[in-house]
Amino acid sequence: MNNHSDEKMTEHIIGEAVTELLNDNAAITWHSLLAKLHAIVANELDEDRVNAAVRAIKEIRSERLNSSGEKDSSSADIPSRQQIH
Repeated sequence: MNNHSDEKMTEHIIGEAVTELLNDNAAITWHSLLAKLHAIVANELDEDRVNAAVRAIKEIRSERLNSSGEKDSSSADIPSRQQIH
């Protein structure tokens, strides 16, 4: 996939996760969004969608760090390569 397609797929995956939260009447928080994205990584069979979900997790984690000034003391929000497969 090219960079533009990767970005579109990542945005699409984030949109799906947010839509699921809305359909569940759940609060849309960093934690709930990351949980949905982790579920996609764990359950998705399509490698492109898994990669998009991993990119989304990294983007959201980066945004969290930038907006709150948190220190990057843990990589718990980013699935390892082993967790992906």
